[in-house]
Amino acid sequence: MTELRWGLLAAGTIAAHFAAGVEESKHGVLTAVAARSADRARDFAARFEIPKAYGSYEDLLADPDVDAVYVSTPHAMHKEWAIAAAEAGKHVLCEKPLTVTAAEAEEVIGAAREHDVFLMEAFMYRLHPQTRRLVELIASGAIGEVRAVDTTFSFDSNPEETARLGDPALGGGGILDVGCYCTSLARLVAQAATGQDAVEPVEVSGMAKLSRTGVDEYATGLLRLPGDILATISCGIRLAREDGIRVFGTQGQLHVPRPAWIHPLRTPGTSQIILTPSSGEPKVIEVEATQGVFAREADHVAAHVDDRQAPELTWAETLANMRTLDRWREAVGYGRPS
Repeated sequence: MTELRWGLLAAGTIAAHFAAGVEESKHGVLTAVAARSADRARDFAARFEIPKAYGSYEDLLADPDVDAVYVSTPHAMHKEWAIAAAEAGKHVLCEKPLTVTAAEAEEVIGAAREHDVFLMEAFMYRLHPQTRRLVELIASGAIGEVRAVDTTFSFDSNPEETARLGDPALGGGGILDVGCYCTSLARLVAQAATGQDAVEPVEVSGMAKLSRTGVDEYATGLLRLPGDILATISCGIRLAREDGIRVFGTQGQLHVPRPAWIHPLRTPGTSQIILTPSSGEPKVIEVEATQGVFAREADHVAAHVDDRQAPELTWAETLANMRTLDRWREAVGYGRPS
């Protein structure tokens, strides 16, 4: 497995989580960080003992000591800097969603292919042992044939503190910020149930409460997936709801009360999947994670960097999810102010 020297493009909260993950990883080292403010970059570098701090993204991309770049800018800037990183010959791990639209994602993937670099969308929950165990249970027929899946990721935020979430120019709204996890999970369930890769919904519909700027404050989508699996997906940035996953089959159901994307499960520890057979008592399946999810993510990139794609998050998988998000946002009237 290759040791990767990481450069961080942006120095926000999620970059701090990833930096801590690289410190915990087995095959990564923090080499540089860049921010729009040189002072902010230096403060971040001091916090994580990163050798180099840059006041511009361009300077970091020109650093020959950086092998791979983690892009955690606002959504609307992902395309620009993921492409710039690829053009600089850097491997790319880009925060979800990869871009704002599927068309933009195709451009980023084209740049990675042209410049022969690794590219992965940072859906870290897909690498968590809990998610992998859920897939195994579904694929093994533990609940019979899958018929439906419900999943929610929703929170309430202060508009003044999270202005980017309300700005359509920055890709604001719940669907892109957290609804992308719900589309990814629903599609993953269908993939495990049908044995197909990178599945897409046959039908997509939805409703949302739109803000005055036209972004979705909270939304619900309905997907008809291959195998006639129906998925109800809900998200929000201005409404606290109970997060969770439920998968319903002909012989029982699976319940994940605390999905792997929530903050407490980002560190090592135990999580649960509850299996309830059609006739029988619920069984609690405990899943142990011995490594933090961001450390796991950094090591996953290192393990597959020579393949240019990660097997669990291929480019086809990213495009299928982005096209689903496009259809959901269109269905709810994203961009049309309330």
